[in-house]
Amino acid sequence: GSSTVTSLATHDERTVAVGYNDGSVRIFGIESQLSSVVLSGHTTSVTVLQYNHDGTKLCSGSLDTNVIVWDVVSQCGLYRLKGHKGPITDCCFLQKSNVLVTSSKDTYIKLWCLDTQHCFETLTNGRDEVWSINICSDETRLIAGSNAPELRVWSLEHDNKSLGKRKSSDKLVVCELLGALVRRSKERVNTLAVVESDLLCLN
Repeated sequence: GSSTVTSLATHDERTVAVGYNDGSVRIFGIESQLSSVVLSGHTTSVTVLQYNHDGTKLCSGSLDTNVIVWDVVSQCGLYRLKGHKGPITDCCFLQKSNVLVTSSKDTYIKLWCLDTQHCFETLTNGRDEVWSINICSDETRLIAGSNAPELRVWSLEHDNKSLGKRKSSDKLVVCELLGALVRRSKERVNTLAVVESDLLCLN
């Protein structure tokens, strides 16, 4: 039978990545409407897709709790990141530090070093499932939305030391909880977006 679309992501006007309920990801040419790439690695529905800044990498998250980073150019999986205990809800690349940020219904936000594929920081959102995360354009703020009445905001401080001078105990990004923004709505946050300096929250 036919598969159901469960997630979408675009990088430019030429291609779109499409995730399906069977765990597969297909990349389509928008003009040709043809799928030239099929990426298979998840066992259940793809819940989120996100390109990095230049479109060479694609992150996929799934109900299977796994995160996979794909090489779009080589059309293959680079690595599978395991650590979340619930379905993946969102992901964001940090260009400055080569870090991936992921969120899950397990209430946690994880920061992964993509050079070593290990999780170096885990942020908690209390007892609330994290449904959406967003990074400000200068990569100094992380905002998380859930079914709670407030949005949590962390500051992000990037470690600019070269890889050779960095100690194993050094964190690529230091996160500090700044506080919370209270929403008027009591509905669950499905999507967060930062437009220039303003925060857009979509239920």
